[in-house]
Amino acid sequence: MLPLWVFLVSAFAAFLSSMSGGGSSVIALPIFLSLGISFPLATVINKVAGIFWLLPSSYNYLKGRTIDWRFLLSFALAGLVGVYLGVLIVLRINQRLLKTGVGIFITALVIYIAFKKDAGIKTVAVCSRQREPLAYGIALPMGVYEGVLGSGNGIAFSAISFYAKGFDFTSALGYYFSISFIWSVFGSLVLISKGYFSLALVVPAILGSVPGAYIGSKYARYKGNGFIKIVFVVIGGILGVKLTLGL
Repeated sequence: MLPLWVFLVSAFAAFLSSMSGGGSSVIALPIFLSLGISFPLATVINKVAGIFWLLPSSYNYLKGRTIDWRFLLSFALAGLVGVYLGVLIVLRINQRLLKTGVGIFITALVIYIAFKKDAGIKTVAVCSRQREPLAYGIALPMGVYEGVLGSGNGIAFSAISFYAKGFDFTSALGYYFSISFIWSVFGSLVLISKGYFSLALVVPAILGSVPGAYIGSKYARYKGNGFIKIVFVVIGGILGVKLTLGL
């Protein structure tokens, strides 16, 4: 019965996350924990599943677009040390304080995006070259959070990339899912090396999350940036309040 629950939860969580960048872990991890799965093992299940669904989702968003590989890979590499630190936090620290801080941050970002009329609706040219280095400075703390939970990182990256690179929602989510893929591979390997892994639970998580994320990202790309922004604000708002209040 447990593998069936993992399958269903992973499919639903990946479906919603692939449309907004809200993060599948905010849905999956609490349910996994309620089923008696330890936090480190639940994290591994979610991250390994992400390895399989993140790239197809990224492809759906970036198909037909010019990709700035230098920015994508530089941002991903800049966050790897943070991912390692985040995994260590998973093994050692209370999660409550971190979730509260991130919840407040995400709520503020969602409010900003909701009231900034044109944010993420279309790609805009960024003339200042000083903005991109600022984005790299955010990669380390994002990596730390990705190693611990990750929910809302797609929202944070979208807001940052609007400012630093002029991305619209479609490009921002495409870039983030590729970056998150690299972080998920690294974080999974670190946790697995610590002895946390269950093939019986990882397989149903993969089987559920891949079609869920593929359908979600395909539909969101079809509907366009306006639809993605609505999902972004709704899911992000719920996520921010949930993390802040510890619900």
